[in-house]
Amino acid sequence: MNSNERTAIALNLGIPDRVPIYSETVIQNQIYEILGEKNKAVPLRLIQEGLTGTLFKLAAPLINRIGWSNRQIEKFMSKKIEADIVLGYDCSLAGYSAIFNLKGNRQATDIWGKLYDLGADPDGNVDTPMYRQGLLTTPELWDAWPHPSPDRIYRALYRVFADLQKRYGERIYLLGSLSCAGLWEASSGDMGLTAFSVALHRNPDFVRRMAKYYETIWLATIRATADAGMPALVYEDDLAYKSGPMVSPRVLDEIFGPSLRRITEEAHKRGLKIIIHCCGNVNQLLDLFVDWGFDGAQALEPTAGVDLAEVKKRVGKRMCIFGNLDISHVMSQGTREEVEAAVKSAIQAAAQDGGFIMGKTNSHYAVKVENTRWMIEYTHRYGVYPVTH
Repeated sequence: MNSNERTAIALNLGIPDRVPIYSETVIQNQIYEILGEKNKAVPLRLIQEGLTGTLFKLAAPLINRIGWSNRQIEKFMSKKIEADIVLGYDCSLAGYSAIFNLKGNRQATDIWGKLYDLGADPDGNVDTPMYRQGLLTTPELWDAWPHPSPDRIYRALYRVFADLQKRYGERIYLLGSLSCAGLWEASSGDMGLTAFSVALHRNPDFVRRMAKYYETIWLATIRATADAGMPALVYEDDLAYKSGPMVSPRVLDEIFGPSLRRITEEAHKRGLKIIIHCCGNVNQLLDLFVDWGFDGAQALEPTAGVDLAEVKKRVGKRMCIFGNLDISHVMSQGTREEVEAAVKSAIQAAAQDGGFIMGKTNSHYAVKVENTRWMIEYTHRYGVYPVTH
């Protein structure tokens, strides 16, 4: 059984030959270490200090106009998937994140209306931009923003996804995605959480209008994913803190539920599986994930109080469970024995009747490649069906 077959069976809640393994790793140092290549990341000081920093700041408008930095992000997507194949993953997140425009050499905006700081990873290289604030704090500002059209999003994603599927799709199961565009995350991020909370209370029709716009963006993403030949996509939307949902599940369903149901319905109509990635304590949201139509749930953070066995018991017959190795210790500082124990525990909790995919909860700089190799090794050892307690 190959990786595509194995993953497809698990997503259909079936029992493959062994538990598939999922990657959403997007960390530069890890990717280049896996490939055995020199780290090609750009030092932050190079674009912020001295003569080169001054020149970069002056050149930022030109860089935006020719799309140089976003092309580098697109190229890195290929490196990420190559690394996943080398390491032995069965399925891989192909998340499109070429969505930024530089504001000088210290900040950037995304195409949706959010402001970010440019920061360094622990090696001093340019890291993923860090969200600072929403720029569209009123309905008037949101309406005036040059929102990208669904057709523009479709063209960008189709071009990249079709290339990735052609080059790698026979060797690994690819799941497309679009960064920073989840209905809740994008809408609240565009305005900033304070202004968004006020709008949610005083002007819910405006919030529904924002949700409707992002619905059209996701419908375009689905169309691009399907037309490119990818079999699935990941809808990314962090709806919860470690303590629980950011807002009442009832409100989430009332405002965003109708759009989410149309999104999953369109994915299924086009023959795609659609997974929800949601960090935090999602215990109160699990039944909504099913009701909204998602085929799987990923992250399921143990450090946020999510118990994999309980998740499997509640929704495991209705959706595929991804999980859920801890990145805060096990995958970043844990010993071989701790990784082995975590893999065995996850398999025992959720793999018994199929419908389970192994993976880390998230992507993080501190995760060690060695620990990831152990995760894959022990999944191959203990994840062969029929799995035993």
